[in-house]
This record gives sequence, structure tokens and C-alpha cells, in this order.
Amino acid sequence: MTRSPAFSRLNDWGETTLGMVTGNNRYFALSRQRAAELGLQESDVISVSPPGSRHLRGLELGTDGWEELAGAGEATLLFRPAADPSPAAARYIEAGEALGVQKAYKCRVRTPWWRVPLVRPADLLVTYMNADTPRLCANEAGVHHLNSVHGLFLRPGLREVGMQLLPLGALNSITLLGAETVGRAYGGGMLKLEPREADLLPVPSVDSLKAVEDALITHRQSLVSALRNRRLQDAVQLVDEVLLEGQLGLSPHEVSALQSAHGELRARRVARGTVAR
Repeated sequence: MTRSPAFSRLNDWGETTLGMVTGNNRYFALSRQRAAELGLQESDVISVSPPGSRHLRGLELGTDGWEELAGAGEATLLFRPAADPSPAAARYIEAGEALGVQKAYKCRVRTPWWRVPLVRPADLLVTYMNADTPRLCANEAGVHHLNSVHGLFLRPGLREVGMQLLPLGALNSITLLGAETVGRAYGGGMLKLEPREADLLPVPSVDSLKAVEDALITHRQSLVSALRNRRLQDAVQLVDEVLLEGQLGLSPHEVSALQSAHGELRARRVARGTVAR
């Protein structure tokens, strides 16, 4: 199935890359409130998706969602002053040196130590440490990302359809099953997906998603609701019916077999992680 025109690999859609490495997220990743306390200027910070990926379990990170995170005190800003830091930024740099932040490996190998190498905002954010399955989240807010998630840069001509449909279409049993085979079990039973492994993730092809575009958009709000309420399997069942049964012609029995296979591999991964602890 994954070699048919109906499915492709994620790297057919674009390039998956690591996020920005700060060397010390506690120092560099700041809440809006903390930046204000420090007196930092707009030129001293850039907007980022907060460290971690708990907030990326839906279909998109939009401007409203990012603002909600900022209002809740999440670290939505990255300290990255201009070449000529403001007085407030200079004081924060001095405070960092007093704490020894510049001695961290990633900091001491760059010049100046306080200027994190920039990665442009990705089209999609890809979670890579997962208790259930990797999520593809459209970066509608256009924020930068740290190395707690990967970024997917879509190929020319695929950006619109990819941002709109790929996060929905990836919620199918073939992709979930594929993630268990290309990813690696990590501590605690987590599923880890490095960029090279993410490249191999089976996802619906462009033509497949375009063929079910109207149906996926019709069901979008139901999918959003299911994901918000942590009912991943309900969302997958809906996409399976639209994509695997409705478009690809798989029988309910065949789809059920895929769902069972995924469940078995996931349970085995979680069990191994529990024993390892």
C-alpha cells in the first residue's frame, strides 16, 4: 500500500529538519511576562513555539493559539538580540555569564554565545517524542521552532495543500502503523522519530488528499473536537472511513486489521518501556 500512488513518504512532501538548539532553554526561552520584567525590546526576542510538544496535538498552531499560550505564561519568546543588543539585553547577557550559561557546549562553540543560530519558520511542526503517534501541526502562526520538535518545509507547489490537508490526512491507520515501524522506542515507552526516520513515514499522497479534500474539510471540526478531547482513535476512525475506505476502497475488515496491528505494536512498545524502567 505504501508503494502505491495512494501513499508516499513524508520526504516526498518536503524536507524535515531539526529545530534551533539554544544550549539552555531555561535561559533563552522566555515568557512574555519575563521578557517584560527584564525590559527587553522587540528587537531582542523572536516568536517561537514553546519548548515541548504538548501544545501541538491538534491540527494547527494558529496566531490565536499562540497568543493563548503566551497569555498563559508559556515561553513563546526566544532571547535572540540583534548584533547590537539593547541595554536591557546587555544586562541579561551579563546575568547569563554570571550563571555560566556561556559554558554550555552549544553556547561556547558559537560567536557570540548568546546568539542562537536561526532556523526559518517551518510550514509544519512534527512532534518527535510521542506517547501515541507523531502529529503534523500546521504552523499557521509562522513562529520559529526549537529542537523539541522537527520542522517540515514543504516543496514548492505543495505548501497550500500540505498545510491544509496533510495534518488531517496523516491521522490514518496506515500512517500510525508506519510510525511504529520507522520510529524507535525510547525511555518510558515513548516513540521517537528523528528527521531521517520521519522522512520514511508513510503518508497519503498529494493526489489522494486532493481526492478527499471536501470530505476532510467537512469533518475538520469533528476532528478538531476529537483531538482536543484526547480521542485520537475517534479522529483516526473518521479519517480511515474517508480515506482508506471511501477513497482507497479498503473494506471495514481490512481497516480493522490495520487498526489492530497498530494497537499491538503500540502496546508492545509501551510494555517494553515499562519493563525498561
